[in-house]
Amino acid sequence: AVLFAGCGKNAAEQKAADPQAQELLAQGTTYLKQGEVVKAVQNFAMAIKTSPDYFEAYYMLGETFIHLKQFPQAQAVLIGAVNRFPENALAYYLLAAAYEGSGKLMPAIVAARKSVDLFQARKDEEGTKRAVVLLGALVQAAKQQAEDDMVRNAAQEAVKAAELPAAVK
Repeated sequence: AVLFAGCGKNAAEQKAADPQAQELLAQGTTYLKQGEVVKAVQNFAMAIKTSPDYFEAYYMLGETFIHLKQFPQAQAVLIGAVNRFPENALAYYLLAAAYEGSGKLMPAIVAARKSVDLFQARKDEEGTKRAVVLLGALVQAAKQQAEDDMVRNAAQEAVKAAELPAAVK
């Protein structure tokens, strides 16, 4: 996933966060830079608890889980983000990345498509480009998965068909 620091916020989401939440986020970012991931995650989670309307905390926690390849945790955080910030393109983009990491291509495609739509509505060209690239990669992966499944199913059917005459004898 690509870091989008500062992206994805609309005017309603840029309202001042609780100073304690901002401090927790700053401390968490410092911990992350120092490689103290557990402390960083704890701080980001506390920032969300302290100030549930502070998107940046969801962003940092979700992004951290994605980088740790802890995709179910990332999904949980980012589903909370899209529920709280339904017009936030970055929240959907990150959710798509989390679903992709779990191999859940159809929900990833839906989230990526929503991120494209929201980035376009905001006339965010860079965000739109990145979201379109992600969406294209997800669609291609889903097509490849479907083709692989068809080949695997055809091979299984061929084996069954070849075994049938022996079973009849």
